[in-house]
Amino acid sequence: MPEVEFRRVTGITGTLKPAGGGDPADNYLCLAHAAGRSAPLGLQWDLEDAEKIVRQQERGYAERSSYLLPSELGKGFASPAAGSPRPNYVIAMFRCGDERPWLSIDFAPVVRGRDAVQDMFAFMRIAQKRFGQIHKCEPRPS
Repeated sequence: MPEVEFRRVTGITGTLKPAGGGDPADNYLCLAHAAGRSAPLGLQWDLEDAEKIVRQQERGYAERSSYLLPSELGKGFASPAAGSPRPNYVIAMFRCGDERPWLSIDFAPVVRGRDAVQDMFAFMRIAQKRFGQIHKCEPRPS
């Protein structure tokens, strides 16, 4: 996630420190920590159980407003104002080569006047493109 874009969307100004865990070949969780507050950005992906995870998340967010992803991003949804401290949540299941990963992003509130849903779609495009670069594959709909 480009830090400049993240700061423009959320208005976060302090120092961000990334921390992550997992096996980058199979799964990973990365949080961007900020001094004096909860992590304003989380990104998680896994090569296993994409269908199951997306279905579980759809059920979990069923009572909140959500928006289907544009078809080019695969199967999933975006939900603004989902929770705290990262109320914007988006998840996608897509194909990349022979793999069928899922990827989720949750982040801090957007600055006034921004469209959180469109920002979530844009962040997912960026994350999928980066995933493809790292894994040497072309992301496409599932």
